[in-house]
Amino acid sequence: MILDLLENGKHYISLNSQFAKAFSFLTENDLERFPDGRYEIDGENLFATVMSYTTRPVTEVKWEAHQKYADIQCMVKGKETIGWAPVNQLVLSQPYSEEKDIAFFEAPQIWTTINMSENYFAIFYPRDAHQPSCICNEPEEVKKVVVKVKLG
Repeated sequence: MILDLLENGKHYISLNSQFAKAFSFLTENDLERFPDGRYEIDGENLFATVMSYTTRPVTEVKWEAHQKYADIQCMVKGKETIGWAPVNQLVLSQPYSEEKDIAFFEAPQIWTTINMSENYFAIFYPRDAHQPSCICNEPEEVKKVVVKVKLG
C-alpha cells in the first residue's frame, strides 16, 4: 500500500508500466467536473471509475481485495477513512469473483486507518485488503476516482 499526495505521483511511475498514464489521467483532467461513471484510458488494461457518495460507518462497509488489478484511489473532493490490513491475515467471507475481480473479508482484529482528503491518493495491490468509503469525522459527500491498473 502506498499513500501520498497527487503532486508526488510522478515518483511512482516506475512501479508499473501503466502508472504514467494513470497519473497523467489524474493530474491532467478536471475530475471534479467528470460525471460519475467509467472512463477508458487503455481498454481493460487501465480504466477509471468516477464515483460520488456519502461516507458510511465502518460497521456498514465490507473489507475487499482484488487479484487482477491494483487500485489507485484518488480523493477529488471531501474526506474519508480507508482501512488497510494485509490480506493474508484476514478471514474470507465471500469467495473471489473472477468476473468482478473482488473478494470480501471479515473485519480484522488489527488494522491501520488511512485518512484521505482532497488530492491524496492510495495504491492498493492484491496483498492489500482495504475498507473504503468510511466516515472520517462525520458523514460527508465525497467524490473519488479509482483507477484500475491491470497487473501481470
